[in-house]
Amino acid sequence: MSITTELAALLIAEGFATARGTDVFTNMMPETPDTCVMVFRSGGLSPQGGFSVDGIFHERPGVQVRVRGGAFDDDTPETAIDAIFNLFMKQFGETLSGTKYLSLIPSQPPFVLERDKRNRTVWAFNATSEKELSA
Repeated sequence: MSITTELAALLIAEGFATARGTDVFTNMMPETPDTCVMVFRSGGLSPQGGFSVDGIFHERPGVQVRVRGGAFDDDTPETAIDAIFNLFMKQFGETLSGTKYLSLIPSQPPFVLERDKRNRTVWAFNATSEKELSA
């Protein structure tokens, strides 16, 4: 699995979305539905080797989480992104979809990324993880 799939599964398990491809999407922002959650792979930090292990011991990929609401609805996506931000802050030493996450740290508080041509507000935050290689 990839980090985006693992985090989408976390969001579904925690009740922030219902099904991948229905209202949680990975690496894409579809035109519909209006209200949805998106997880994009982004930068991150260089992987770590060490402890006499060949290759990568821990990887540190980055993600961007986005939440979009309906037309002229700023409050619903803001409330959702704040809750997801707080969920990420609790992920220390957790196993997500078979992969051990040492941390999942937001880089900044949630912010308004954009308001699209249909007057839907998109809130976002970036995060960096430290984790074992995905299963």
